[in-house]
Amino acid sequence: MDLRIGLAQCDLRLGDVTANAEEHRKWIERARKEGVDLLVFPELSLTGYLLQDMVGDVALRADDPVLGKLAADAGEMSVIAGGIEESEEHAQYIASFYMEEGAVRHVHRKVYLASYGVFDEARFVGAGGSIAAADTRFGRLGLSICEDAWHPSMITTLLLDGAQLVVVQTASPVRDLREGEIPQNALTWVDTLRTYARLYGCYIAFCNRVGAEDGLVFWGRSVLIGPDGEEIAVGALYDEDLVVAKIDFERVRQARLSNPVLRDEKLDLTRREWSRIAERRSRAAGGDGEMEGEQGS
Repeated sequence: MDLRIGLAQCDLRLGDVTANAEEHRKWIERARKEGVDLLVFPELSLTGYLLQDMVGDVALRADDPVLGKLAADAGEMSVIAGGIEESEEHAQYIASFYMEEGAVRHVHRKVYLASYGVFDEARFVGAGGSIAAADTRFGRLGLSICEDAWHPSMITTLLLDGAQLVVVQTASPVRDLREGEIPQNALTWVDTLRTYARLYGCYIAFCNRVGAEDGLVFWGRSVLIGPDGEEIAVGALYDEDLVVAKIDFERVRQARLSNPVLRDEKLDLTRREWSRIAERRSRAAGGDGEMEGEQGS
């Protein structure tokens, strides 16, 4: 099966869901003209990133009319948008909303929050508590949000759960910039995602935003990476762009036949050893849970 994917590398208005939703509709129309089947937007595409105390004001339930109208406007196109989700218990999460056939069909809550350096996510939102691939009309799909993808266990879990395509939505700002060069963290992102794709035989769609918020500059350069680790299509650096490319899932089959890493994964052994390690870490932390260390975003 072939899939035509689009990565909407766009700028956003901080805290203005109405304006951002209208911009989403413009990108949907542009993608429709390109024959796109699945359109991906960046992390927090409906709200902007540096929300802080605005989190509660922009939060959406999965059945919110804003999302329903966006899904309806997409028509036959499937869409992945980003925003703040509010649970029935009125907790807020950074979320990916997968929309298909006029409704939200799957929500992924960001599991690994960035709370170091310029990031302070854990102060304003909760962390998701599950990792599961989604059933879609294209087959099983893995959703991850920025910091999630720095944790190999996250990507491995999505792929073991049947995903052949992993979508990574990001709002990654410039770090370690030298004049006239691509930001170092942009290069690190691509190196990391190419390793996942090549190791597991999967497609990875990375959609990063552009624009600026309160001194943070987002670099864009969205990319689709194939099962051999090659960059199939790459977006512009710093400028808005619609990256469109074809996904051929037969290539996933061929890659996994030649390198059956997922087939040979020893899940029972991993579960047993991880339980042992988790108990040891909990004891070392005085019973308060895991001691966490974060990677750069």
